Amino acid sequence: MHTSPILPTRILYVLSALAWWLILWPNPVTVFMAGCTACLTLPIFRRLRGVARRLRRKAMPVAKRRLQREIHAPRLLRPLVSRWRRNIAGMHFSCINAMPLTVFLFFLLGCLVAPVALFLALVAPQVGAGFAKLHAIWANNFELPPEWTEFLNKRFAEFQSMPIVDKIVSEGRMMLNKLADYFSNFSTETVTSIINNGFNVLGGTMSVLWTFFLYLVLTVIFVIYASRIRIVAARIFHIRASMLRRFVHAIHSALKGIFMGVIFVAAIQGFLCGIGFAIVGFGQFAFWGLLATLVAPIPVVGTALVWLPLSIQLWFSGQTVEAVFLAIWGAGFVSMIDSVLRPLFLKQGIKASYIVLILVILCGISTFGTVGLILGPVLLAFALQAVEEGGRGYRQRFLPQDMEADGGLVAEGASCDMPAQGARRGAAGGEAK
Repeated sequence: MHTSPILPTRILYVLSALAWWLILWPNPVTVFMAGCTACLTLPIFRRLRGVARRLRRKAMPVAKRRLQREIHAPRLLRPLVSRWRRNIAGMHFSCINAMPLTVFLFFLLGCLVAPVALFLALVAPQVGAGFAKLHAIWANNFELPPEWTEFLNKRFAEFQSMPIVDKIVSEGRMMLNKLADYFSNFSTETVTSIINNGFNVLGGTMSVLWTFFLYLVLTVIFVIYASRIRIVAARIFHIRASMLRRFVHAIHSALKGIFMGVIFVAAIQGFLCGIGFAIVGFGQFAFWGLLATLVAPIPVVGTALVWLPLSIQLWFSGQTVEAVFLAIWGAGFVSMIDSVLRPLFLKQGIKASYIVLILVILCGISTFGTVGLILGPVLLAFALQAVEEGGRGYRQRFLPQDMEADGGLVAEGASCDMPAQGARRGAAGGEAK
């Protein structure tokens, strides 16, 4: 019985992938985020390797000339001098070889540590007072008159009767109450208490350190062995390397669009909201800007969940000018960024309409949670590329056969029509005679 030699090799690759899956399955979100980060930063690492390659090419002639230079030393010391020269040249090339990975690690750590440092420097001192202010505003119904409060409570109860809305609101209220209770006793006097309390609310110091370490190591592994992972994936699924390259390019474009259209735009909106809150006189403007950044990725409403209630609170507390300014600032500048830049970046990364992208983001968040903000558009990009590859494969496989069949039918029809045309011509000639 003849067996294909590809089948046992593919089984071995599948077993290897299964082993890795069994090792990493308790941390699916960490693995997914590491893969997304590696896909985004892979071009940077390849540029660094190109720079190292050029440096090695330039350093090679210099090292050869130094090694071939005559040694002016006693005969007994010449082997030591020669070995010392070789060691110096080897250390130089080792530094060049280690340069891409070292620079990439510093770049990755800088991208991860910079937001944490910014949080500790600006937001952390205002977290306790900010949550206390938020809890007070929430308890006082945003300073609304009693008739407004009664009307809005009725409308909100009708809206909350929907199952999906009730689930989202209940989870959000529960999380807000937990955070308010936690940060009511939050001490911001020292960085130590900030770090300890932050680690406690995230589930323990060791858990956070382990997640961060695993994320960093997996990102580096995915970046270094990207070409080998691509080869193994092509051999497992038995597809061409060009097709797999197009899939990777589609996912990379989607991730770039998500980063620019969701995360970067959310950071800009939060920064602008913080400026607006500082202008109208809110003491915890960095805290409110952080809240605006966190809710900015939510489609349709976004930062209005923060600046609109605060504008209403300012209006009914007697600060009319500040309320109008904050409403104009939020509806004009902040919302303009959302309505202009976000569709532009998302449509550049994913070739789909903006309405479809909004639906995908909402479905991703409702299905997968916060990670669905990234996973939903990535799955959409994968599906669109799969449809495109299916159409390309269909055209390459079946379209030539269909054209040949259509051509044969046309030729056969033409040959059948020729005698009839000849008979008609003969009859016409006889009538003329």
